[in-house]
Amino acid sequence: MPELLDRDTIDNRLTELPEWEYSDGVVRKTWRLKGFLATMTFANAIAHLANEANHHPDLSVHDYNHLTVRITTHSAGGVTENDLGLADRIEALRATP
Repeated sequence: MPELLDRDTIDNRLTELPEWEYSDGVVRKTWRLKGFLATMTFANAIAHLANEANHHPDLSVHDYNHLTVRITTHSAGGVTENDLGLADRIEALRATP
């Protein structure tokens, strides 16, 4: 089972991940995109990334153009390096033109 990260480690890593935040054992970020189709396209791209990593975040589409991603390692009961690694990959995906 992956090892839980302590709060200081999580906070340190989140300085490298703009607008990601940590609370209640979850790292999360919300994006506002250009419309429903762009939001769904990004959500599906994240789903493909996550499935390849065998790691499955909670994705929530709301207000037609907002996507919130919540990542935790359920089996460990909180945030592990796997979660922050997936957040890194999501950020890289979003940065790709």
